[in-house]
Amino acid sequence: MTAELIKTPVLSKFQRQVSILIWKSYLQRQRRWRILLAEALFSAVLFLIAIFIAKPVFLTPLQAVPTAPLTSSDILASLNKKTLLGYAPDNAPFDKIMIQAAESLGVDIISAPTEDHLNNILYNRSQGIPITDPVIWIIWKPTENNMWKFSIRSTERARYVTRPEYSSSNPHLRSGLLAIQLAISQTILTHTSDKKPQYELSMASMPVSPLMQQERVRRAISAILLCFTLALLPPVLETESLVVSETISRFKRSLCIRGVDYSSMYIGWFVFAFMTALPVCLLGSIALILIFRWIHLLFTLILVLIYVSIMTMLALVMAMFHNEAWTACVWSTLFTLLQTFLAELLVHHQIDLKHEVMTFFLHLIIPPLGLMHGLNEFALLQTEQEQEWEVNRLLFTIVSWLIMIVIYFGILMLLQRTIKQRAIGGQVSWKSVVLKKTEDLSKLHRIENPTGNERDRLQEVDELVAKAISFRGVSKSFMGGQVLSDITLDIYRNEFTMLYSEPIQAQMITTIEDLLTGLTYPDKGSINVLGEILKPGRSLMAVPNMMGYCHRSGCLIDDLTVEEHLTLYCFLCLWNEPTKCVIEYAHIRTKRILSDCDLEGVRHEFVRNLDDYYQALLCWAIAILLEPRIIVIPAFLTDSIYTSVIKDKIMRYKKYLTIVKFCFTSISVEFADRVFIFDHRVLVRGGTPAYIFFKYGREYRVRLTLRSAGRSNEEKVNELLRRTSESGATIRAHLGYLLILRLPASPTANVAALISDLTKHSNKYGIASMNISLPDSEEVSISESRATVHGTVEEHEITRNALNNLSEPIAWRRKSSPFGNLTHLSYMAWKFIDFYRHYRFYFIVTVLSALVAGVFIGLSLSTVLGELERDRATKTILHGEILTVESLELKTNLILRSDNSSDAKSIANSYVFSETNATEQQVENMHYTALLYPESLTEYLVTRAIDSPQQYVYMFAYGLDVASKNDTLSVQVLYSPMHYDHGAAARSLARAFMALIRHYTKALDATIQVTDDPLALDLTTWLKTANSPPIFIQFLLILTISHITIMPSKESGFIRHTQVHAMNFSPARYWCTLFLCDFMLYCFLVLLMTATMIVIMVLVAPMTFSYSDLVVVPLMLTVYGIGCIPQAYLFSLGPQAALNTMTFIILNLVFGETTVIAKLLYGNALDYVLNFMSLSPQFNMAYAFVKIKKIFLYNSECIVFKRKNLCSSKTLHKCCTKCGVLQQCFSRRFYLNKNMGVLMEIIAILCTTVVFMALLLLWEYKYIQRLWTFLLNKWVYAKIQPYEAETEGTVREKENVLNKQNELKNKQEEKINTYGEYLLACNVSKKMFGKNNISNVYFGLGKGEALAISGLLGHGRLELCEILAGYILPSEGDLWCSSKWTLNKNPHMYARQVTFCCHHNPLPLWMTVYRALEMITVLRGVPQAHVKGEVMNYIDALELRQYINTRIHYLSANERTRLNFAAAVVGAPPIVILDECTAYQKYSVTRAMYYILYNLRKRGHAVIITSSSVESHLPVTSRLAILLDHHIYDIDQVDALVERYSDKGFTVVLHLKDEVNVNKIFSRHFKNFVINDISEVLVNVQVFDPDLTWATIFEKMEALKDENRHVYSYIVSAIPIDYIYNTILSHKSKHKYADEQKYRRYKFLFPNKPMVKPSTEKIVQLLPFEKRFNITKLKELPWSVIFNR
Repeated sequence: MTAELIKTPVLSKFQRQVSILIWKSYLQRQRRWRILLAEALFSAVLFLIAIFIAKPVFLTPLQAVPTAPLTSSDILASLNKKTLLGYAPDNAPFDKIMIQAAESLGVDIISAPTEDHLNNILYNRSQGIPITDPVIWIIWKPTENNMWKFSIRSTERARYVTRPEYSSSNPHLRSGLLAIQLAISQTILTHTSDKKPQYELSMASMPVSPLMQQERVRRAISAILLCFTLALLPPVLETESLVVSETISRFKRSLCIRGVDYSSMYIGWFVFAFMTALPVCLLGSIALILIFRWIHLLFTLILVLIYVSIMTMLALVMAMFHNEAWTACVWSTLFTLLQTFLAELLVHHQIDLKHEVMTFFLHLIIPPLGLMHGLNEFALLQTEQEQEWEVNRLLFTIVSWLIMIVIYFGILMLLQRTIKQRAIGGQVSWKSVVLKKTEDLSKLHRIENPTGNERDRLQEVDELVAKAISFRGVSKSFMGGQVLSDITLDIYRNEFTMLYSEPIQAQMITTIEDLLTGLTYPDKGSINVLGEILKPGRSLMAVPNMMGYCHRSGCLIDDLTVEEHLTLYCFLCLWNEPTKCVIEYAHIRTKRILSDCDLEGVRHEFVRNLDDYYQALLCWAIAILLEPRIIVIPAFLTDSIYTSVIKDKIMRYKKYLTIVKFCFTSISVEFADRVFIFDHRVLVRGGTPAYIFFKYGREYRVRLTLRSAGRSNEEKVNELLRRTSESGATIRAHLGYLLILRLPASPTANVAALISDLTKHSNKYGIASMNISLPDSEEVSISESRATVHGTVEEHEITRNALNNLSEPIAWRRKSSPFGNLTHLSYMAWKFIDFYRHYRFYFIVTVLSALVAGVFIGLSLSTVLGELERDRATKTILHGEILTVESLELKTNLILRSDNSSDAKSIANSYVFSETNATEQQVENMHYTALLYPESLTEYLVTRAIDSPQQYVYMFAYGLDVASKNDTLSVQVLYSPMHYDHGAAARSLARAFMALIRHYTKALDATIQVTDDPLALDLTTWLKTANSPPIFIQFLLILTISHITIMPSKESGFIRHTQVHAMNFSPARYWCTLFLCDFMLYCFLVLLMTATMIVIMVLVAPMTFSYSDLVVVPLMLTVYGIGCIPQAYLFSLGPQAALNTMTFIILNLVFGETTVIAKLLYGNALDYVLNFMSLSPQFNMAYAFVKIKKIFLYNSECIVFKRKNLCSSKTLHKCCTKCGVLQQCFSRRFYLNKNMGVLMEIIAILCTTVVFMALLLLWEYKYIQRLWTFLLNKWVYAKIQPYEAETEGTVREKENVLNKQNELKNKQEEKINTYGEYLLACNVSKKMFGKNNISNVYFGLGKGEALAISGLLGHGRLELCEILAGYILPSEGDLWCSSKWTLNKNPHMYARQVTFCCHHNPLPLWMTVYRALEMITVLRGVPQAHVKGEVMNYIDALELRQYINTRIHYLSANERTRLNFAAAVVGAPPIVILDECTAYQKYSVTRAMYYILYNLRKRGHAVIITSSSVESHLPVTSRLAILLDHHIYDIDQVDALVERYSDKGFTVVLHLKDEVNVNKIFSRHFKNFVINDISEVLVNVQVFDPDLTWATIFEKMEALKDENRHVYSYIVSAIPIDYIYNTILSHKSKHKYADEQKYRRYKFLFPNKPMVKPSTEKIVQLLPFEKRFNITKLKELPWSVIFNR
């Protein structure tokens, strides 16, 4: 027998990766059960609230007998006895009928030939006093065959149609119309019958369901929709937060590196959302079943799940645009609430029922609208359009949602590569994704011949050496911008290779990393990894024995264990292997890796409980999981335990693996086996560190500090350069006051001669000090790109002239105006105009919205005037309504019961016959249901209401119960009192008398046709329509005003800070000036709206209004703008313009539209909310517009009546000749009336303007921030422990600061101590979210002094500068400025004295360079006559002349840095703070900056300059503070720091021919020395003679060389301050464990075990990088290569 290998079929890549990601989501959901429980409890509470809200409507049993039956006498008695009853014409047989009817009603009757005669009688009776009693006219129409026709015209009936306060469930009974109808119908029946009818008539209500109460149902549904929306939000927000956090933490990138498709990732997250939302959806479905008892669980669950799905997809799209989870959640919450609010408004105003196609698109845009329709369907809400809506709404909603999910998913996939901030692997255009073309593999490609120069900058290596990675002519571009250009390099096996660039060139390193990991592919060239060319479709990171990637610890998943991480990545990478094989491989590798990486003890621990040590080990374990031969390590972010662990692994594995590390810190270059340095898209140089030092580090670096750098010293500098060039020196950097030279170390005689000459003739050359050192790692990594940029002679001459002008004494005196002036207004207005010129799209949208708003305002005012017959109620008023069931064309079911008597059957047969002359269309939807005795009609209806509530609510409104008792017919008329048809009682009564008259007359065409024709006075329905708020007009007005938030939002932050705290400006003047500019623009928009409104009104309803009535519209719009402008300013305080504008629109829509709020609240609660909402200009504008519309329509009504000639039929109307009978005659109403007018709304809006401006100024003057900081410090944050100064400099500085502070507090007038008179920082600390950003900073700065602060951004350098500039407030301590103003008490006055230059934009980006500088110069008080010269001098000095008319937005990073520097120093206040101002600038610009700073100090300005390096500070000051771990580590003069942190004396290295007695030859020339190290031919000696200078030591060393023929050469050096600074940063930074429990407040939701930390022994055993650069060790760099030939 032979064994057969059974191959298990392998699932596709998509299926395998989706399954493992679903497993990961399941584990996350399982471990976050507390959050899920909280969400479920939260949703359960909201669902219970929804159930309690629904209880009075949906959970209340129906009433079988809602009211007692009404007998005929009861109905007749309902008529008001004071009613004036009249009829016309007064001929036979109508006179007889009316007399009998009046007798049965018990009222007097008036007769006349025509209706006009009746009106005349009424007019004569009134005698000028309006008649208040009800008036009813019966107008008879000619009888046709057996049809009796008459109209009932009633004033009371008109009131029930038009006045909300007269609303009733049975208006015909309340108004007396039913009594008149019954009396006349009985009389007609008696008159037409051959014998006296024997019947007893009564009227009874059908069983009433609460679902018929539309207003209550709508109010309940609104509240239920809000509860469901809020309940379903937490699962969606949790999913969105998870996606954003895993994207920012680079976990998403780690999946892409391993070839996981975006669709697989999002399906995994989508499953997490489903698992999160499923309990909530189940609870919601159960709640819906409890509320709507007639629906199915599965159906509701599907509806809710699909709704949650569409919400989740929308949230995932939102998440693509945000870097922080909370911001994304806020956006999604606001957007969802806006959609919910709009859905409610659309349903309330029935906009969604206009057209089916429009409804479909509304479902796509506004998902809550579908849920609203679903709830309406569940609630059986009656609508007019029921017969037109043929398809099932719920099915329609679900289908539209499914389509929207597909569309959103497509958009989500498109956004993955097209959003710059989110594109993993680089941004691409959307066209390249949508219109992606397949590559033609058969097409021949042109092969470019190599030039042979590709390796000129690289160290030569034998071609036989095994290569791990090879780049050949690689070029890469993104969105038209080239990032890499013709990169050729080789990375060799089993070497530790480092790829370095400066941070400003970080995109190059990121792109190379993306190319290596397969996230993108080169446009040109090829990349070979271990013999395989990188091509799309294959990720080498997911292939065993190829490549591994060591992630940062942030990409780990907190809710997974160590072992689960390894399993996850195994299954993701080995998707093409059978599951059994993957499980076995994962088990074996996990067991081995856990042991090798010291993770065995924590294999079952969650990542969130692991210390940085173990997290770093896990990252390394993931990197080596598939046994790779190449490990890629990204750049280290901070020096932490994570960095130490990875360094240890590099040191242990670099002999066995090829390790490729990316870095941005040059100090790390010396630790690698091979280094490649990149700059400006190209590879600058590459080789081993020894090669780099041999090639670029064997020359002295001579630093010469000059006394002056102006034109007066130019000849001395030229002479100095000529002299140094004679000795072979070249310029490395010419920084004005600092000259750095490269000086060959041999021949030594030339060096000694040069140093001696420079020392002896220092005055001649203008040298203040000199320092000589050897290049360190940072020095040899510097590219020459900045030094090779030269300008023309004319440009240099312009720059020199500008600098000379700036060095002259200022010819102007700073202006100080306490109030605004026209100059400030003109420049702020120009900025305002420039904004809308640049962002013209905003202006166009604003103008269009204003025009559309004007159109709709005109239509709103003119439509009713032009078309009175808009709805059924108006038609009823003007033309009357026939009270028959057929006239409604309603889908209904007439219910009928009769006994077996012949009379009852006859009446039943007559009842089911249609109305005489009824059309087929009228009766096609009518059905009949007949019951026989003894079956109960009430029981049948109740049963139908329980079993089929849908049919009951819509179908049953009319009925008849007839029986014969003792030769008398018992007729009970049934009607539904709460049906959509408010005339159900009158129609049912008319139907009953139709049956009776047919029975008694034996004529089947006999009928009594009653027309309800209310007497329309000034109660017409257009006045009732005016009560509805103009929601669309409000939206357009909000959209028109929303542009005001954009410009202040784009100036939010440092741009506004720079302007409002300028020396001759203030926050109040800034906002008032901006208010004036916005108001002028808004007035222009008001003119557009007014003109458009008038044009529309003239076109739609010409000659129907008075132009004087339109004056109030622009007046109210103007007042509305005055109130909205400061409100928009409050919303613009945030930095995100889009979020500010959206929030402004959403909240104003909510506060402006009270329809939804009135549904949710009523009674006192609604009154309180409305009082609060009166602070909103939108709320007041809505009410004012309603009042304006009412008054306008009232004043225009007479013009309409005259134009339409309505007085012929409405003679008693207020506008007609016989007015004053039923109402007062017309008199115009005044718009600014206090009660009926808009005066109170105007006052309210103006008051809100004052309130908003006050809040705005309280914020700008930082009163609110100071109060908040005080509360945080007192109640939230623990007091910061005083920092004990550790170094000599900080101890002395702290003592000086405290002494100076005591002097200032005691107000000592004698100015003995000038220390800190310009700026004094005393115990300055800043805490954010419980974390110290800055702690315990002390220093002082006097007049004309400068302080340099060196430190990394991660150590709090920028935060310290922002506090010093007054941009943010400290949490503790205080800052004194000019010995007068303190930051905590006078933030504005303090900030006026300080200017700040950093990467923050200080000027509006839409302005041109010249205009922006001119504006800030004026704001700082420079007189107008000197502004142009001052600005042009700085522009020319900083070589910005060619960008004068360029908008700042289009400047490059370096050019913008120059502009920021100019903005800081032009018209500068006493204190100037600069951060990284000279970084990456060409040296001519850097010299100009230093010269400008020198002149500022000369004029008495204090300067603080900060940077991540030290070299950039030396031309400005020799006083240096080192910032480390958020506090100042040491502060002193540079020479003192060098002496404190380095070996004393000079380091001398001799290159010997033979062995000699070193002590003997040195003792002849030096008294005090120590031998540091000795090798075969080199000796390292430290010389301590106190009287040595650079000149004397070179002289003595030259003499020593001459005396000893065994000495080939020598090097004299000293440790520079740069090396000391880098050493402090590398070795003094402490590893701090974050105290997780200290700031955790939600221990139930986020339980946290004590952090698993390693022992101290394990930390100590970590191997650091081998230090290869050491001045005192000969085997290290640079000595190992410096004497090589």
